[in-house]
Amino acid sequence: MERRNKNTEMNETEEYNCLRNEIVIVRKLPKNNGIVTDSNHILGDGMHDNAIRIFSVPKMQKSNNFVNVLTNEEKDCLERVMGLEKNALSIYKQPAEENFWSNANPAGLSTVRLTKKDNILDLSKPIDYISYKILLMNKDKICPSMQDYQNMPRETYEYVIIREGDEKRNAQEGTDVTINAFMKLGKISDDVDVLRLVAETMLGKKFSSNTSREWFQTQVSDLIKASTKNAKMFTTIVDDGLLDVKVLIRKATLAGIIADRGGFLYVKDTNTPMCSDGQDPVFSNAAKWLSLPKNQEVLFSLQAKLKQQE
Repeated sequence: MERRNKNTEMNETEEYNCLRNEIVIVRKLPKNNGIVTDSNHILGDGMHDNAIRIFSVPKMQKSNNFVNVLTNEEKDCLERVMGLEKNALSIYKQPAEENFWSNANPAGLSTVRLTKKDNILDLSKPIDYISYKILLMNKDKICPSMQDYQNMPRETYEYVIIREGDEKRNAQEGTDVTINAFMKLGKISDDVDVLRLVAETMLGKKFSSNTSREWFQTQVSDLIKASTKNAKMFTTIVDDGLLDVKVLIRKATLAGIIADRGGFLYVKDTNTPMCSDGQDPVFSNAAKWLSLPKNQEVLFSLQAKLKQQE
């Protein structure tokens, strides 16, 4: 590819720079395959220690063209920063050996390789930034944030993207994370509803209403023991200030009082979306909405209806 004169690079328009001083971690999500439950085992989390997961730039079904993983602004910025010719990052560039996104171009980037261990991306570096954008386009396998994972956990998710700040907030200074997690588990071990929420969030799947408390205890305990990263995830979930509201929503959904329509939550008898104006009624927005003072009557109504069903 033709490269621009580096002396002019700094004189280009600088109104937009997609690169930023941020580190993200692409972390393997815990998976219990029913055979190996210890994430530290060589086959833990359903993945061999030396295995590689490869994620490609998606293609559109009808045209078979690559999906645009970059916005026009990002494309222009990266072409400038990388010293590439105009439209060098275009998904339409032909022939294939000159298309940046094609595996026929050894100088391009068509795939991202992830390991079982934490994968670090520096978003101030162009190639890492492009890798990050490719991963975000693999929406069934890569969860874009822990918040999204708690909102709408999918069984298909294999990895979650964690911001550097998230790690710092989750760190327990001067405290052994696993011991701290087990202390917290002891406080909730008799509450099947809290255990259900924790297990569903950590494993990314829903469980039936007749799943036993003992089963949830075992699953959550095994997850915490499996790795420090699981213990941190557990601590983040149970330390959530909206935990009680989230548990109430899960119970009301299981009871049919709240309707779950493709991950969007509605108060069933009034068909009210559980979110503030301009938002989608996903799980976290529903919890925030239900915790607002103006919606206390809705909260009390849900509690009363649940009590009637007990």
